[in-house]
Amino acid sequence: MEDPSLSTEPEMMDLSSSCGKRKAETISPDEGCEEEERNSESDDQVWGFDSFEGSDYESPDEPPEDEEELELRRYTRHYHESQGFKVDKDKMPKYLTYGLRGLDLDAHFFKPNLTGREYMTIMANVAIAKYNQVENKTVTLDHIVRVVVQMSYGIKAYITFMAKESPAHGELVEYQAKAERKAWQRNIHPIFCRPAPS
Repeated sequence: MEDPSLSTEPEMMDLSSSCGKRKAETISPDEGCEEEERNSESDDQVWGFDSFEGSDYESPDEPPEDEEELELRRYTRHYHESQGFKVDKDKMPKYLTYGLRGLDLDAHFFKPNLTGREYMTIMANVAIAKYNQVENKTVTLDHIVRVVVQMSYGIKAYITFMAKESPAHGELVEYQAKAERKAWQRNIHPIFCRPAPS
């Protein structure tokens, strides 16, 4: 039997609104919705690609036009400094509807009854499984520390977690994982997993 913590398909309503099916329903390719293949990641979902790597934020030379633009520049600099893994609530511009924001791990997140912590545990385990496969490691998730999400065309998660690098050695090490599931995708796509920079 497959380990449910490694599933890339949590019990939830399918994010693909064009199909109009619930996850519990079977979707066959001849029902008008093309079935997504397991390796259908987008160009920005390639394993090992960190979109922040080598891209330091530089404010424009001209001064901000108003307080909102200044707020946005501060926010953008803030999330670039942590490469998306830490966004303080007080740095979020009040008018911003999309963007990177911290996730309340204990609040309801998805149908039917998943909390943010439960869904992010699934996403982290998908990234850890890929990391272990590629790097020939045995990293296991201990607990989620914090998560920053970007929700516009699906869910992109920047997950900070504590992990054990070996079943025999119980020392916890801080790791980071990035994973995404776009609205039209059936599966979570791992983007990277790594020890957190010191």
